[in-house]
Amino acid sequence: MTIDEAVWVDPERMSGAPCFRGSRVPVRQRFDWLADGVPLDEFLGDFRIDRGAAEVVLQAAGAEFAERLVPSAAPKVAAKA
Repeated sequence: MTIDEAVWVDPERMSGAPCFRGSRVPVRQRFDWLADGVPLDEFLGDFRIDRGAAEVVLQAAGAEFAERLVPSAAPKVAAKA
């Protein structure tokens, strides 16, 4: 499953917030619940979200984090003259 298959965005629905496809559940809701320690299975059961969609969203967020934040935290190596 791709992120485009897992998430939809419509500026005229849910104030344009990215939502899990086939639902009105904002993707942000998963991250809020994750921060509160709610297990994935509980989230999936409460909102009836497809496991594959939730996993793709989490993987995409992790990849984005790694791409944007981790390289900037790496120590700079001085170039040899």
